Amino acid sequence: MAEAANLRQNLQNVPSIFEISAAETLDNLIYPALSKIFDYFGLRLDFKLWGSLRIQEELSPLLTWLLQYLYLRKRASSFGESFYGLQRTVTQTGDLLNRRQQFASATLLTFIPYLERKLRSRITHHQDTSPWEQRLLSAFHAFHAAKAVHTFLYLIKYASSHSPIFRSLGLTLRYPSEPPKEDQWTYLVLKMLEVLAFFLQFVQWWYSTDQRRKVGGTLLNPEAMPRKELPKEVQKTLPKRGECPVCLLSIQTPTACSVSGYVFCWKCILSHMKEHGSCPVTHYPISLDDLVRIYET
Repeated sequence: MAEAANLRQNLQNVPSIFEISAAETLDNLIYPALSKIFDYFGLRLDFKLWGSLRIQEELSPLLTWLLQYLYLRKRASSFGESFYGLQRTVTQTGDLLNRRQQFASATLLTFIPYLERKLRSRITHHQDTSPWEQRLLSAFHAFHAAKAVHTFLYLIKYASSHSPIFRSLGLTLRYPSEPPKEDQWTYLVLKMLEVLAFFLQFVQWWYSTDQRRKVGGTLLNPEAMPRKELPKEVQKTLPKRGECPVCLLSIQTPTACSVSGYVFCWKCILSHMKEHGSCPVTHYPISLDDLVRIYET
C-alpha cells in the first residue's frame, strides 16, 4: 500500500509535456522582447576595448541571464518554469540546485538560443557562410533532433527528463513539494516580473512577422518630391521609368516589395534585403516573404 501511494505521488508530481512546452515558450520570449525594447530606445553596449577592437553588442542577453539566474537562485526554476509552478531538482536525490547548477542552467538557458538566433540571422543576411558556421548550424540541428527524441521518451515515461540539457546536468522538472520560502520584498519583485510576462508576450506579438507585414502593408508610401524642386545633381541620379532604383539599369526579373510597392531587379532587392533588411527607397523593414515576383502575360 505504501509503495503504491509513493508511486502515485511521484506520477502526480511529474509535469505534462504541455506545461513544459509552455514554460519553454515563455522563456524564449524574454530575449526577443527585450531586444525590441532596447532597440527602440537605442540601448546597446558600445565601447572601445583595445586598439581598433570595438565592442558593439546588445544588452538583452546579459539582462536575460541575470533574470534567469535570479529565478534559479530564489525558486530553483527559470522564469517560465516558475510562472507555471515547476521546479528543477536533481534527478537522483530530488535536492534543489546547487550554485554550480544554477550558474550552468542560467548560462545554457540564455546563450544557446542567443547563439542560434545570431547564427541564423547571419546566414539569412549573408550569401557566403564559413565552414564553421555550417558545422555549428548542423550541431544545432542535431541538438533539436536529440531534444525531440528525449521529448518522446519523456512522453512514454521512459526518460525522467525531457531535454538533453537536463540530462547532461542531471536535473529534472517537478512540482515543488512546498511553496518557496521568500521574504516579502523578494516575493513582490518576482511577482512583478511575472506580471511583466504578459507585457513581453504583447511585445513579441506586436513585432511578429505576420503583424509586421499587416502593419507595413497599411503604411502610406512617402510622397515623392517634385523633380523640379530637386538639385540638378540629384535629378541626374534618379531612376527613370522602367529602371531599378538600386542599379539604375533596366529592370531584370521584376520583383515588387509588398511593404512599399516599389519594383526592383530580383538580384538587386535580394542583395539589399540581405545586407540591410529594409526597402532601399522607403527604408521600411522587409523580409524575403515581402518580395513578390512580377510575371508578364
